[in-house]
Amino acid sequence: MDLKTFLHGDVDAPTTISEISRIHQQVESNEFLGLYAYATQSGAVLFDLELSRDFWEATPSKWVFGIDYGRTQPQALRLIASKMNAEVRIYDGAWVVSQSGFIPRRDFHAKIAILKNQENNFSGMVVGSGNFSSNGLRKSIEAGASICSKDGEECNLALQPTLLLANRIWEQATPVNEILDAYEERWSASFSRSVENGQLGGYLDYTEIKMFWIEAGYVTKNRGSNRPGNQIDFPKGMSRYFGFNPPEKLAAKAVIGKITFETPVGEHVSNNLRLGNNMMEKISLPIPERHGFDIYDGKILVFERAVDRFFMRALEADDFETAFGDRLAEVRVMGSGRRYGHIF
Repeated sequence: MDLKTFLHGDVDAPTTISEISRIHQQVESNEFLGLYAYATQSGAVLFDLELSRDFWEATPSKWVFGIDYGRTQPQALRLIASKMNAEVRIYDGAWVVSQSGFIPRRDFHAKIAILKNQENNFSGMVVGSGNFSSNGLRKSIEAGASICSKDGEECNLALQPTLLLANRIWEQATPVNEILDAYEERWSASFSRSVENGQLGGYLDYTEIKMFWIEAGYVTKNRGSNRPGNQIDFPKGMSRYFGFNPPEKLAAKAVIGKITFETPVGEHVSNNLRLGNNMMEKISLPIPERHGFDIYDGKILVFERAVDRFFMRALEADDFETAFGDRLAEVRVMGSGRRYGHIF
């Protein structure tokens, strides 16, 4: 039996996602079962980038996620459920989705990936502290262990009890299609405050707003299919937050102004904000993996005004809610459903 512990550390150190990929190749797995306390869109996109289309085509996968306390993003569930050969279920989902605050009767806190190949009798497992988010899978300081067995008797002795219990949890979990619409509706409502539709108007003194935010949502892979994207659309008028006041009839592709970003890692980055052909404001953000962000999909981007630049953060939804949830003002909703606003 091959047992390896790991701790997310230096750039070249193993991570939860790299260990899942390694064990998948070592086992030559054609069965996958993942149990995770919660899932975010960033985690789903990162898994998709790392394991690639070959995984989905060749490996039937089963997933059990928790929706306890509303930590799981509905977009993450939809993305995984849309993949070839993938089935998604929710732990005690029929109960939790009906509870105020999505409070569970028993917390689901598992973080485990099980990989098997029945033909060659190989099995593998990756367990640890990392959840199904880009932070948990790769970016944050997480610890775990990976186990690989190429001996049937050894597997039965060491891994079989966990495999049996994991499969029992899967069998008893609620199919995601039975509750996803209801969950998404209630999840969205629980997050929004004083929602207003439409583009930003001119009645605010934007120079007095020090912090503002927007949901990144799905980010187009403008840098290639195997790398996270960095180009997103802002609603028309969000440029006001950045100190610009463009004319109402600005021509498509026109430059609105240059924005300088300060990031947690690396040098400052200055890029032009433009009006796109779709009449939305378009910006190229700092390359995520070079500036301490890992990935933008599913994150909430927070901008804080400095003298000549904007300090930028990219947070998971629950971290954003914890840090800023009681300070949100004028939460607005774009036609796509993405939300944005400012922080007081």
